[in-house]
Amino acid sequence: MVYFKKSYPSPIVGKNYNTPEVVKQLEQDFFNKCYICEIKKPTTVNIEHFIAHKGDESLKYNWDNLFLSCGHCNNSKLEKFDNLLNCTILADKVDVALHYYCNPMPKEKPIFKILTPSDKANQTKELLEKCFNGEHTGQKTLESSNLRDSLLKEILVFQKLLFEYFECSDKEYFLNKIKEHLSNRSSFTAFKRWIIRDNSYLKNEFEQYIVD
Repeated sequence: MVYFKKSYPSPIVGKNYNTPEVVKQLEQDFFNKCYICEIKKPTTVNIEHFIAHKGDESLKYNWDNLFLSCGHCNNSKLEKFDNLLNCTILADKVDVALHYYCNPMPKEKPIFKILTPSDKANQTKELLEKCFNGEHTGQKTLESSNLRDSLLKEILVFQKLLFEYFECSDKEYFLNKIKEHLSNRSSFTAFKRWIIRDNSYLKNEFEQYIVD
């Protein structure tokens, strides 16, 4: 997860949050990414209630409570996870409260480690593990495996850019590409940012470009 800034005023009119206007604004605010797993341009898109409304209209039609997620993550979250780190609140520091790591090798699973202990961090870690590594049903096993494949491919693309940056003469071109990958607009940004933070040389070179 990374920080996303919600735009205002709310596009909700009356008691209907599933409108083209709402979907378009969520697409723009979340850069067409699932806010949980961070896959970009998900093939299944859900308007997700960050806190399950359970019939409470003050939550059901609350713009601050509407997020964009993929079907896999939304169905993994359901109503169980109602105390997560909020990626639209800058103070929650969603990409540094947890450490994100995935060894870029076939069949590897992401590892999430809590750095800033809290109940919210505990629940966020549990949800991320369920989304990326869940095997509670045959369908979820396959969906999680496909999600990990997408993550590994994206990490390999990012690593290749890092190598090319240090090996080529036209550093500006590759630097711009790296900056794009470190922005919250790219897929799996939190994992890429920790690749930079975990290496002192890379951290010195690129950490300045990790901005929200």
